[in-house]
Amino acid sequence: MRRVVVLDVREILLKKGEPFQLIMEHVDALVQDDVFELHATFKPAPLIRFLSQRGFRHAVRRLADDHVVSQFTKRVRSQPYWYLDNRGLEPPQPMLRTLALLDEEPQFQAGAMGLEIWNDRVPVFLLPEVDARGFEYEIAEDEEGVRLSLYKSPNSGT
Repeated sequence: MRRVVVLDVREILLKKGEPFQLIMEHVDALVQDDVFELHATFKPAPLIRFLSQRGFRHAVRRLADDHVVSQFTKRVRSQPYWYLDNRGLEPPQPMLRTLALLDEEPQFQAGAMGLEIWNDRVPVFLLPEVDARGFEYEIAEDEEGVRLSLYKSPNSGT
């Protein structure tokens, strides 16, 4: 089952610790469709380079001056993608989480990053909202639920 594996190393970094071994334990435990999500106090450029050499793609979001979230996946895509797991949430939470993320992250609006959400079912009430915001989307269903890929063309100007 695909999953987002989250590790927050901010406390370790604030205490001047070295989280590399812990990070690699999490990375080494990933399976095929997993996404590794790392919370740090800075953009981990050396780790991004290191994991890129191991076949990982990345996307980075800055939530605050001292809170940077990076996601890593081996899934090959034409642009960086952020992954949001909405499975198991009761409506309207999946739609509210998705729209909040689309509205607050400028990289989505600029077409610099796509968003893939994982839902239990096709989010029929979300689709008109996505259309109204100028996003294109693709829906894929499998035994684990629904994958909805949302993106804007970088040249769309919207």
